[in-house]
Formats: sequence, structure tokens, C-alpha cells
Amino acid sequence: MNDRIKRLRERSVGAVPTLSAERAELVTRFYEEGRDRGLSVPVTRAEIFRYVLSSKRIYIGEDELIVGERGEQPKATPTYPEVCLHSEEDLALIHGRDKVPFAVDDSARKTYREKIIPFWSGRTIREKIFRHMTPEWKAAYEAGVFTEFQEQRSPGHTAMGDKIYRKGFADLKQEIEAAEESPDFFADSH
Repeated sequence: MNDRIKRLRERSVGAVPTLSAERAELVTRFYEEGRDRGLSVPVTRAEIFRYVLSSKRIYIGEDELIVGERGEQPKATPTYPEVCLHSEEDLALIHGRDKVPFAVDDSARKTYREKIIPFWSGRTIREKIFRHMTPEWKAAYEAGVFTEFQEQRSPGHTAMGDKIYRKGFADLKQEIEAAEESPDFFADSH
């Protein structure tokens, strides 16, 4: 590994994961300015994508030959208020949780409190879906029978750690098949 790659790796590994309010702010501004009026849902989403990409801050780090970050700095993760709105309590939880914490600075909290939450309350895809669900479905959800995966995640997101890289799909399939053959309902930790 050459010196440039070592420096890049050290910066990447040492970067603190943060929650970025930048995308949420841009999407909110897009709707506040009425840029969605008269557009179909697919065209609106494409226009949001264009607006975000043309408006977001671009991070180009020292020594980088290939550039691009989701947020305005390494390991800055955008949020999707149109899908699911983070409350102030959610932001505190995300900031302080033991597993996979994301630092949420005062500026992001203020942006959420003053701009994002007031605009998106009652308008998210999650809230629209929940308004159409039956009381039985809501009771099962509240009891923890199942979860709605996108509540705290962006579309297409999942987190498995490095399990997939250490084992691979074939190994995971074998583990699943073995577990299905002999379930242990009292000691199962998965």
C-alpha cells in the first residue's frame, strides 16, 4: 500500500459517522418552492434527484483521485424526510446509541427543529401508508410482530456489517438451512 492510499485509509477509518441534514433541507426547499407542481410522481423524484445533485456541497478530499460522498464530508449520511421523519428524540437516540451511532450536531438538530419537522409532519410516505393500514395491522406493528424497514433508513439501505464479506452468500444460505432444520425456540439468539 503506497503512502497516499495509507493516508486515505486512515482518514476514512478515522472519520466519525455523522447524520447530515443537508439533503433533508434541500428536499424540503424543493417542495417549499413548489417545484413539484404539476409533475407526476416519477418526474418529481427525478427532479428532486437533479436538484439535490446540483445543489449539494461537494466534498473532494486531499489525495483523492476518485471523489464523491453522500454527504458534505466523509461518513456524513443523508436523511430522507419524505420517507420517514426523524423526531428530535430520534436524533438524540441516533447520536447516543451504542451500535452504529451517528453524531448529530447542534446545527442539524436546529435545522430539523425549525425547518424539517414543521414542514414534513403529516406528509411523509410512512405517515400516508400508516393512515391506510387497518387497526389490526397497527396493533401487530405496535406489539413488535414486524417492523417497517424504511422507518430509520433510506431506500435501498441495509446494514449487515461485514458478515457478507467474511462468509459469502453460499455460507449464509447453509447457515439458514441448518437453522431451519433444527430450530431452538428457547436458545435462539437470532
